[in-house]
Amino acid sequence: MLRTNLSELYAEDNIAVLTIDNGPKNLLTEPEFADRKKLLGWLDENPQVGALIITGKGRHFSHGADVSLFGTSDSNELSAKLENARELLRTIEKLPIITAAAINGGCFGGGLEIALSCQFRIASPSAFLGLPEIMHGVVPGMGGMERLYRLLGKEKALQMILCGEMIGAKEALDMGLVTKLSENRNSFDETKAFVKELLNGKSLTQIHAIIDTINLASDGVTDPSKGKFEAALAEASKQ
Repeated sequence: MLRTNLSELYAEDNIAVLTIDNGPKNLLTEPEFADRKKLLGWLDENPQVGALIITGKGRHFSHGADVSLFGTSDSNELSAKLENARELLRTIEKLPIITAAAINGGCFGGGLEIALSCQFRIASPSAFLGLPEIMHGVVPGMGGMERLYRLLGKEKALQMILCGEMIGAKEALDMGLVTKLSENRNSFDETKAFVKELLNGKSLTQIHAIIDTINLASDGVTDPSKGKFEAALAEASKQ
Protein backbone atom coordinates (compact mmCIF):
# COMPACT_ATOMS: atom_id res chain seq x y z
CA MET A 1 0.00 0.00 0.00
CA LEU A 2 1.24 3.49 -0.89
CA ARG A 3 0.38 6.40 1.39
CA THR A 4 0.36 9.66 -0.58
CA ASN A 5 -0.71 13.02 0.91
CA LEU A 6 -4.31 12.53 2.14
CA SER A 7 -4.92 9.14 0.52
CA GLU A 8 -3.92 5.49 0.28
CA LEU A 9 -3.33 3.56 -2.93
CA TYR A 10 -3.32 -0.20 -3.41
CA ALA A 11 -4.22 -2.79 -6.04
CA GLU A 12 -6.84 -5.55 -6.05
CA ASP A 13 -5.63 -7.67 -8.97
CA ASN A 14 -6.06 -5.41 -12.04
CA ILE A 15 -8.00 -2.67 -10.23
CA ALA A 16 -6.30 0.18 -8.35
CA VAL A 17 -8.08 1.70 -5.35
CA LEU A 18 -7.31 5.25 -4.24
CA THR A 19 -8.95 6.03 -0.89
CA ILE A 20 -9.24 9.56 0.51
CA ASP A 21 -8.44 9.23 4.21
CA ASN A 22 -8.47 12.34 6.40
CA GLY A 23 -10.83 12.28 9.36
CA PRO A 24 -14.57 11.53 9.54
CA LYS A 25 -15.40 13.85 6.61
CA ASN A 26 -12.22 13.23 4.60
CA LEU A 27 -11.57 16.96 4.43
CA LEU A 28 -9.10 18.21 1.85
CA THR A 29 -6.72 20.09 4.12
CA GLU A 30 -4.46 20.10 1.05
CA PRO A 31 -6.03 20.53 -2.41
CA GLU A 32 -3.69 17.91 -3.91
CA PHE A 33 -5.16 14.88 -2.11
CA ALA A 34 -2.69 12.49 -3.80
CA ASP A 35 0.85 13.06 -5.04
CA ARG A 36 0.61 13.10 -8.84
CA LYS A 37 4.14 11.87 -9.51
CA LYS A 38 3.84 9.05 -6.97
CA LEU A 39 0.50 8.00 -8.50
CA LEU A 40 1.97 7.88 -12.01
CA GLY A 41 5.07 6.06 -10.76
CA TRP A 42 2.93 3.49 -8.95
CA LEU A 43 0.84 2.91 -12.07
CA ASP A 44 4.03 2.40 -14.11
CA GLU A 45 5.13 -0.21 -11.55
CA ASN A 46 1.73 -1.96 -11.77
CA PRO A 47 1.17 -2.33 -15.54
CA GLN A 48 -1.56 -4.94 -14.98
CA VAL A 49 -3.93 -2.22 -13.71
CA GLY A 50 -6.76 -1.49 -16.11
CA ALA A 51 -8.99 0.56 -13.82
CA LEU A 52 -8.85 3.01 -10.95
CA ILE A 53 -11.56 3.42 -8.29
CA ILE A 54 -11.49 6.55 -6.11
CA THR A 55 -13.46 6.46 -2.87
CA GLY A 56 -13.48 7.86 0.65
CA LYS A 57 -12.70 6.00 3.85
CA GLY A 58 -15.64 5.56 6.21
CA ARG A 59 -19.05 7.17 5.77
CA HIS A 60 -18.20 9.97 3.34
CA PHE A 61 -16.46 10.41 0.00
CA SER A 62 -15.16 13.88 0.93
CA HIS A 63 -16.74 17.07 2.23
CA GLY A 64 -14.15 19.03 0.29
CA ALA A 65 -11.88 21.77 1.58
CA ASP A 66 -11.55 22.60 5.26
CA VAL A 67 -13.26 26.01 5.16
CA SER A 68 -11.48 27.08 8.35
CA LEU A 69 -8.32 27.30 6.22
CA PHE A 70 -9.85 29.76 3.74
CA GLY A 71 -7.95 33.03 3.82
CA THR A 72 -5.13 31.72 6.02
CA SER A 73 -2.71 30.92 3.18
CA ASP A 74 -0.58 33.31 1.18
CA SER A 75 -2.34 33.94 -2.15
CA ASN A 76 0.65 32.83 -4.23
CA GLU A 77 1.04 29.68 -2.13
CA LEU A 78 -2.66 28.88 -2.43
CA SER A 79 -2.60 29.44 -6.19
CA ALA A 80 0.33 27.02 -6.51
CA LYS A 81 -1.45 24.40 -4.41
CA LEU A 82 -4.62 24.73 -6.47
CA GLU A 83 -2.66 24.37 -9.69
CA ASN A 84 -1.05 21.19 -8.38
CA ALA A 85 -4.53 19.85 -7.60
CA ARG A 86 -5.84 20.86 -11.02
CA GLU A 87 -2.91 19.11 -12.68
CA LEU A 88 -3.60 15.98 -10.61
CA LEU A 89 -7.25 15.94 -11.71
CA ARG A 90 -6.28 16.57 -15.33
CA THR A 91 -3.92 13.59 -15.04
CA ILE A 92 -6.66 11.35 -13.62
CA GLU A 93 -9.06 12.55 -16.31
CA LYS A 94 -6.60 11.59 -19.08
CA LEU A 95 -5.48 8.20 -17.73
CA PRO A 96 -5.86 5.53 -20.46
CA ILE A 97 -7.66 3.22 -18.02
CA ILE A 98 -11.21 3.01 -16.64
CA THR A 99 -11.82 5.45 -13.76
CA ALA A 100 -14.80 5.41 -11.40
CA ALA A 101 -15.73 7.20 -8.18
CA ALA A 102 -17.49 5.15 -5.48
CA ILE A 103 -19.51 7.81 -3.67
CA ASN A 104 -20.92 7.37 -0.17
CA GLY A 105 -22.33 10.07 2.10
CA GLY A 106 -21.22 13.63 1.42
CA CYS A 107 -19.43 14.48 -1.81
CA PHE A 108 -19.06 18.23 -1.70
CA GLY A 109 -16.80 20.93 -3.11
CA GLY A 110 -13.37 19.54 -3.86
CA GLY A 111 -14.74 16.05 -3.22
CA LEU A 112 -17.18 16.40 -6.11
CA GLU A 113 -14.45 17.96 -8.23
CA ILE A 114 -12.39 14.80 -7.69
CA ALA A 115 -15.37 12.59 -8.59
CA LEU A 116 -15.99 14.64 -11.74
CA SER A 117 -12.47 13.84 -12.97
CA CYS A 118 -13.55 10.17 -13.21
CA GLN A 119 -15.37 8.71 -16.21
CA PHE A 120 -18.06 7.10 -14.05
CA ARG A 121 -19.67 7.87 -10.68
CA ILE A 122 -21.51 5.18 -8.69
CA ALA A 123 -23.39 6.62 -5.69
CA SER A 124 -25.08 5.06 -2.70
CA PRO A 125 -28.79 5.95 -2.33
CA SER A 126 -27.99 8.12 0.70
CA ALA A 127 -25.25 10.15 -1.01
CA PHE A 128 -25.45 13.92 -1.46
CA LEU A 129 -23.43 15.88 -4.01
CA GLY A 130 -22.82 19.58 -4.47
CA LEU A 131 -20.47 22.50 -5.07
CA PRO A 132 -21.30 24.78 -2.09
CA GLU A 133 -18.30 27.12 -2.46
CA ILE A 134 -20.60 30.03 -3.35
CA MET A 135 -21.87 29.92 0.25
CA HIS A 136 -18.34 30.61 1.52
CA GLY A 137 -17.65 33.58 -0.74
CA VAL A 138 -15.51 31.68 -3.25
CA VAL A 139 -15.99 29.41 -6.29
CA PRO A 140 -14.84 25.86 -7.08
CA GLY A 141 -11.10 26.00 -7.68
CA MET A 142 -10.09 22.57 -8.98
CA GLY A 143 -11.77 22.49 -12.39
CA GLY A 144 -15.19 21.39 -11.15
CA MET A 145 -17.14 24.20 -12.83
CA GLU A 146 -15.98 23.35 -16.35
CA ARG A 147 -16.32 19.60 -15.82
CA LEU A 148 -19.85 20.01 -14.48
CA TYR A 149 -20.74 22.16 -17.50
CA ARG A 150 -19.36 19.57 -19.92
CA LEU A 151 -21.32 16.83 -18.13
CA LEU A 152 -24.67 18.55 -17.50
CA GLY A 153 -24.80 21.48 -19.92
CA LYS A 154 -24.92 25.22 -19.25
CA GLU A 155 -28.31 25.63 -17.55
CA LYS A 156 -28.04 22.79 -15.03
CA ALA A 157 -24.42 23.55 -14.20
CA LEU A 158 -25.07 27.25 -13.63
CA GLN A 159 -28.05 26.60 -11.38
CA MET A 160 -26.22 24.02 -9.29
CA ILE A 161 -23.10 26.19 -8.84
CA LEU A 162 -24.82 29.56 -8.34
CA CYS A 163 -27.26 28.14 -5.79
CA GLY A 164 -24.73 25.90 -4.05
CA GLU A 165 -27.29 23.11 -4.35
CA MET A 166 -26.92 19.83 -2.45
CA ILE A 167 -28.31 17.14 -4.76
CA GLY A 168 -29.58 13.82 -3.46
CA ALA A 169 -28.42 10.63 -5.17
CA LYS A 170 -31.69 9.96 -7.03
CA GLU A 171 -31.85 13.50 -8.41
CA ALA A 172 -28.16 13.28 -9.32
CA LEU A 173 -28.92 10.12 -11.29
CA ASP A 174 -31.88 11.70 -13.06
CA MET A 175 -29.86 14.73 -14.12
CA GLY A 176 -26.89 12.67 -15.28
CA LEU A 177 -24.46 13.67 -12.53
CA VAL A 178 -23.96 10.04 -11.49
CA THR A 179 -23.86 6.94 -13.66
CA LYS A 180 -25.90 4.63 -11.44
CA LEU A 181 -27.04 4.08 -7.86
CA SER A 182 -25.84 1.15 -5.81
CA GLU A 183 -28.35 -1.08 -4.06
CA ASN A 184 -26.36 -0.95 -0.83
CA ARG A 185 -25.45 1.88 1.52
CA ASN A 186 -21.79 1.41 0.65
CA SER A 187 -21.23 1.76 -3.09
CA PHE A 188 -17.69 0.35 -3.25
CA ASP A 189 -18.52 -3.32 -3.98
CA GLU A 190 -20.95 -2.39 -6.76
CA THR A 191 -18.46 0.05 -8.23
CA LYS A 192 -15.88 -2.74 -8.29
CA ALA A 193 -18.38 -5.08 -9.95
CA PHE A 194 -19.27 -2.36 -12.49
CA VAL A 195 -15.60 -1.83 -13.34
CA LYS A 196 -14.92 -5.59 -13.55
CA GLU A 197 -17.74 -5.98 -16.06
CA LEU A 198 -16.22 -3.27 -18.25
CA LEU A 199 -12.80 -4.92 -18.03
CA ASN A 200 -14.01 -8.48 -18.57
CA GLY A 201 -12.79 -10.12 -21.77
CA LYS A 202 -10.80 -7.13 -22.99
CA SER A 203 -7.05 -6.80 -23.25
CA LEU A 204 -5.26 -3.79 -21.81
CA THR A 205 -4.35 -2.84 -25.38
CA GLN A 206 -8.06 -2.61 -26.21
CA ILE A 207 -8.86 -0.68 -23.02
CA HIS A 208 -6.03 1.79 -23.60
CA ALA A 209 -6.94 2.23 -27.28
CA ILE A 210 -10.60 2.96 -26.58
CA ILE A 211 -10.05 5.37 -23.71
CA ASP A 212 -7.09 7.13 -25.33
CA THR A 213 -9.15 7.65 -28.48
CA ILE A 214 -12.05 9.18 -26.55
CA ASN A 215 -9.66 11.41 -24.59
CA LEU A 216 -7.96 12.63 -27.75
CA ALA A 217 -11.30 13.18 -29.49
CA SER A 218 -12.50 15.29 -26.55
CA ASP A 219 -9.39 17.44 -27.02
CA GLY A 220 -10.26 17.97 -30.68
CA VAL A 221 -7.42 15.85 -32.07
CA THR A 222 -7.92 14.91 -35.72
CA ASP A 223 -8.15 11.17 -36.41
CA PRO A 224 -7.65 10.12 -32.76
CA SER A 225 -8.13 6.40 -33.41
CA LYS A 226 -5.40 6.14 -36.06
CA GLY A 227 -3.36 2.98 -35.58
CA LYS A 228 -5.47 1.67 -32.72
CA PHE A 229 -7.21 -1.08 -34.71
CA GLU A 230 -3.89 -2.33 -36.09
CA ALA A 231 -2.33 -2.47 -32.62
CA ALA A 232 -5.27 -4.44 -31.19
CA LEU A 233 -5.28 -6.81 -34.19
CA ALA A 234 -1.54 -7.43 -33.88
CA GLU A 235 -1.93 -8.39 -30.24
CA ALA A 236 -4.97 -10.60 -30.91
CA SER A 237 -3.07 -12.40 -33.70
CA LYS A 238 -0.39 -13.48 -31.23
CA GLN A 239 -2.89 -15.33 -29.02
